[in-house]
Amino acid sequence: MSDITRESGRGSFRLLYPPDVPARGAPLPDAGFFHTLQIDQMVSVRRESWRGLPDLRLEQFYATDPAVLAWRLDVVADLVDSEALRSLLQDALPMLRDAAEMRKVLNSSSSTVESSLASVRYLEIYLELVELFHARLAAAQIHSDGFAALRNEVEARRSSRDYQTLSRQLEQTQYQIGHVKSIALGVNLDGTLRVTDVGVLSINTEKYRQGSVLDKLLGRDKAGPMVCISGFANLAKTAREEEKHALDQAVCRALDTAFAKTIRSWEPVIDQYFRDETAFFIGLLDDFRFLSAAVSFLLQLRALGCPLCRPEIRPMEEKALRLKDVCNPMLALRTEGQGPVVSNDFGYDEKGRFYLVTGPNHGGKSIFCYSVGMAQALFQLGLLVPAREAVMSPVHCIYTHFPTSDEDNYGKGRLESECARMSQILRQLQGDDLLLMDESFSSTSLLEGSYIAGEVLSAIAVLGCGGVYVTHIHELTQQVDRFNAVPGRTGCIDNLVAQMENVADGTRSYRVLRTTPDGLSYAKDIARKYGLSQEEILAEHGIRLPD
Repeated sequence: MSDITRESGRGSFRLLYPPDVPARGAPLPDAGFFHTLQIDQMVSVRRESWRGLPDLRLEQFYATDPAVLAWRLDVVADLVDSEALRSLLQDALPMLRDAAEMRKVLNSSSSTVESSLASVRYLEIYLELVELFHARLAAAQIHSDGFAALRNEVEARRSSRDYQTLSRQLEQTQYQIGHVKSIALGVNLDGTLRVTDVGVLSINTEKYRQGSVLDKLLGRDKAGPMVCISGFANLAKTAREEEKHALDQAVCRALDTAFAKTIRSWEPVIDQYFRDETAFFIGLLDDFRFLSAAVSFLLQLRALGCPLCRPEIRPMEEKALRLKDVCNPMLALRTEGQGPVVSNDFGYDEKGRFYLVTGPNHGGKSIFCYSVGMAQALFQLGLLVPAREAVMSPVHCIYTHFPTSDEDNYGKGRLESECARMSQILRQLQGDDLLLMDESFSSTSLLEGSYIAGEVLSAIAVLGCGGVYVTHIHELTQQVDRFNAVPGRTGCIDNLVAQMENVADGTRSYRVLRTTPDGLSYAKDIARKYGLSQEEILAEHGIRLPD
């Protein structure tokens, strides 16, 4: 292929990023929220370090740039709606993995039997990838700029002179190395039946098989060219490692000899396609791995009837967050078949950016807190969010201060550990961040917990971050005006309350509404339900209090 000339190099292409935008995640001071919010369980990217591929971390795909988020949301929406694009993802991934593995073989050795054979198969995979992408992208209805750009890149390669020449020469080659399934060896023996010479008789695209008893009785084992007249020897069980290695090397040398002329004729272009053209497809591997996990999760939610929407993206400085009928997607997955998951509204306005959430035990407060954080995290991965409608600004980081069983309690109690974690968060917290707190400072007395939480909330009012604080310290809800009166306040704190559907039988509605809580109302209702009011207790003893 000496007539092939190098075309001008193309820049790297990433499906998840617009042109001229660095293909990397936004820097995160703390990525722990991917685990505490269970995002890594919902968008579960396969670990593939065992096959030499780096394990992907979700923070690699965390974005704060509205342009990146808009680009990626369109790509994801195309995948969710298009079976042709999803099939492209499914069929291309194994081929991309093979190409990545072969690339390492070519990189690791300058001129070996293995690398020579791999280089030819590498080019074959490249052609197969081009044709696969061409067919699937042509069959899909594409609305996103990302997939449209991918289609244009593929078509430019497919119509190039280099590609057409390479395709013709591979078709004319007698043997397609990637399709070799078996070889026949001719073996010469001496008088003591020791091997003296070995040569290749044929290279086949079909595997040999053992002849059955019926084949032998009918003589088919002699007539069938791919039927052995004896059983197979299981080398994995019977041969030593050095014997298996020697046999592998002998076979590779034989194949190398058979393909030497072909390989030498391709040497001028193997390097070109290895370094330039095939790198284009391998560059898609991480994006495809992430999208495969993400879209699988979204389709699960859609099948369960969970609402999904494309958020309206607002600039970070606007600090927007308005969610209509947001639900907890992990709860939806875990309660499959048990009825619809309750959804709630949540949003920021001039009267509240940080909310205290109170209400009865097991009333859905923590699930509500998680749902807000999950929606924000999924949005900043560029995914659809589990809500009917959403208007969202990206945040620099999501911080979580949740109960944990693996506190670093060495040399200090649980309260000290909680305070140490909160101190670390507050040192990094900015007004553009999201802070989620669940029963923080509940491990101490009401008096101590109320004091520490009050100090933290006063600071949050000044910093101006958004968030949710689920708490049973009802005294805090009565001090909202004090928190909002601190000098230098840039944010605003307000109350949300988890509701009861039927106080008499204790039924929870799991609805969270914006209202002023009465810290004793639920306790009074429960006391009356179980006869624990003073009047009812004494009445059981026949004692009537004087009016």
